[in-house]
Amino acid sequence: MANTKLSLSSKVDKTTKQSEVLIQLRCGNFSQRVKSRVFIYPKYFKPKTRKIVIDARIITKEVAAMQLAKSKVDLICNTLIEKFQATQRDTIQEGWAQDIVDRVVYPENYTVEEEHTFFERYEQFIDGADLSVPRYRHYKVMERILKRYELYTGRSLSFEMLDNLELEKIRDFIRDEHKFFTVDKEGKRKPVKRYAAVYATVPEYRYPEERGQNYLVYTMKIIRAFINWALQQGYTHNDPFRGFKLGMDKYGTPIYITSQERDAIYNFDLSEKHHLERQRDVFVFQCLLGCRIGDLYKMTRDNLVEDSYGTAIEYIPEKTKKKNPRTVKVYLHPTALAIIGKYEGELNDDKALLPLISQQKYNDAIKEVFRACGITRMVPVLDTITRKTEMKPICDVASSHMARRTFVGNLYKQVKDPNLVGKLSGHAEGSRAFARYRDIDDEMISDMTKLL
Repeated sequence: MANTKLSLSSKVDKTTKQSEVLIQLRCGNFSQRVKSRVFIYPKYFKPKTRKIVIDARIITKEVAAMQLAKSKVDLICNTLIEKFQATQRDTIQEGWAQDIVDRVVYPENYTVEEEHTFFERYEQFIDGADLSVPRYRHYKVMERILKRYELYTGRSLSFEMLDNLELEKIRDFIRDEHKFFTVDKEGKRKPVKRYAAVYATVPEYRYPEERGQNYLVYTMKIIRAFINWALQQGYTHNDPFRGFKLGMDKYGTPIYITSQERDAIYNFDLSEKHHLERQRDVFVFQCLLGCRIGDLYKMTRDNLVEDSYGTAIEYIPEKTKKKNPRTVKVYLHPTALAIIGKYEGELNDDKALLPLISQQKYNDAIKEVFRACGITRMVPVLDTITRKTEMKPICDVASSHMARRTFVGNLYKQVKDPNLVGKLSGHAEGSRAFARYRDIDDEMISDMTKLL
């Protein structure tokens, strides 16, 4: 238990004949001695009891001044003990106690910072984090999850209340939130009675589905990034992730189509399904460019450049441009050039490159294209919930991201150089994510073995 002991400076002011009260804050092996900035006449201090004693019956100006001085010392002592108990011991540095005293005695010299809530700090964090648009949306989803957790538990979140146990509870909530919903007779999901008010206060665009281990790891990494930022800014000295195990994310074998399947899709007659034909062309173009969907949707004819080597597209990947901006240049395959030429002058916007629709409808159309073209072979897919592999038709898992994997996977099989392929796909050098886009298959192993 922290306590304070008083002493009196041996120095006496020649003018006022007063000495300064000194304070020692102690707790176990911890000890800091400070100047109180308060002066009293030595006769009012009792060295044996280490107390300021004022027992005068008549309240003179001197007595009144000493009573005021004693009140200041009492306030300083109480504040020191209160602040010490609320502060993590290993964060206290030399001069900490003196700073507390000076803030009590000379408040006019210190600007009092406005108190911010946990979520106000979170808003500051994401606003200054230079996040890409998709990642910003993920961080906002995490914010809404934490707000629902706060409402569900009835406990206000703060930096100080977080610890390993609280983080476990938050992770359990993220994993189990889908259980707070039921399905009515019409097959529609709705929150259970206890959760209805919580979800009505902080809703999502769609009801939470069952969340897998990779999602849990990712969301906890968001919270950890926020806490690390708060520690760096000095908004907290509490690190609840010390000793906390995030777990490991796990990804299955990267799934993509072969160059032969890509060409078969492009050459398939979809003239009677014009809307699928257009989205088929967009998908094949993306397979030949290897860019992320967000970058594809921002491209215009202004991204086209020509030189002695041919026609290329230049762009700066949105995901990395704020931290590691570099231009990606990909020379266009004849098929990609043919697709661009096919829609030249046909689109409403003269600068538009391709007939784009919403990203969700684009992904739906890709699955339809695969089925229409007969690309339905079975592939091993890792279930994100059970973390077990199951076989599914490739058409059921086809998406815009498969186009990116197709570009990386097929190119890697040819050149077997991750840095070279990564340069074309917009991956940072040495990217851990790059491994999720290519697979070292039996053919590659056989080819490399022959080199021996």
